Amino acid sequence: MGQCFSDDATKASRDLDIKLQKDGKKMREEVKLLLIGPGESGKSTIFKQMKVIQENGGFSQEDLQSYKYIVYGNCITQMKVLVTAASKLNIEFSNDENRKRADRLQKAPMFGDSWTTEMGEDIKQLWADSGIKKTYSFRDREYQLNDSAVYFFDNIERFLSPSYLPTKDDVLRARVRSTGIEEAVFTFSDLAFRMVDVGGQRSERRKWIHCFGDVTAILFCVALSEYDQTLREEDTMNRMKESLLLFDEVCNSHWFRNTTFIVFFNKTDLFAEKIKTIDLKICFENYTGGNNFEAASNFIQARFLEQNQSPHAIYTHMTCAIDTQNIDFIFKSIRETILKKIINDVMMY
Repeated sequence: MGQCFSDDATKASRDLDIKLQKDGKKMREEVKLLLIGPGESGKSTIFKQMKVIQENGGFSQEDLQSYKYIVYGNCITQMKVLVTAASKLNIEFSNDENRKRADRLQKAPMFGDSWTTEMGEDIKQLWADSGIKKTYSFRDREYQLNDSAVYFFDNIERFLSPSYLPTKDDVLRARVRSTGIEEAVFTFSDLAFRMVDVGGQRSERRKWIHCFGDVTAILFCVALSEYDQTLREEDTMNRMKESLLLFDEVCNSHWFRNTTFIVFFNKTDLFAEKIKTIDLKICFENYTGGNNFEAASNFIQARFLEQNQSPHAIYTHMTCAIDTQNIDFIFKSIRETILKKIINDVMMY
């Protein structure tokens, strides 16, 4: 009796192995991850991290070199934002020389290829100006500034070197507005998959429908730290509320009724700092957890999960997209989830 059971189990295991091997190519072709979320939720950074953590991953010298002028452009545009905001808020510069630096910068093109050593020095001195530092304290409330702006200003000395070559961290933080659709194949020891990153701004979302076919899993990005911010496209719309509306729309779409959802509650580093001084009540009036990271993040997670009216599974992760170790650890768990789904689908096929 025991031997018969063992033989049956062995045969079943062998049959499954044969089926998996036979369908291996088909599975690889069908493993497609759709990366979705509103603008500035961290999708593009996740996409870049895939290139780093995949098998034999990393950025080539050519990749790094291609980001040089993007980094310069980020420095220029974000300091222009600060200078403009200082003027609107009637905040004075600490000295006449910095006022002249600000005037020069405002007249310069905002593109990275307009970078000069003099311009970099102007940005360095302006960032040290007490008026600009005061202006910076009004970000999110009075004007919009990229999350990575401080990183670039604090590293401006490196960028002044004629031999400057961007680092991995520079590339991960470099901000390029996502337009259209970006797609790449990433290979790991246990899985190869296609990831599709789509532009998050409202104007880009009409293009998403072309990506909806044959999706293995949805990776949905939420920026935890944006609960007190408004959209660039519509300054009366709270970003967190917009993210909830988008999640409801995608999560309950007939396209994804049986598709696995993986939600990244991203920018935990920024959220941890912000929640200390800005109560979540500014976004959710019924929140009562105070300035507590765990209470606030759990509350936000619950608001998203309660939107789901479909039978599919939803897995959640707290993430910091610029932290390679964090993303590597989380994607090991995600690959397990996807592999289990693939095996179940093959067995049902």
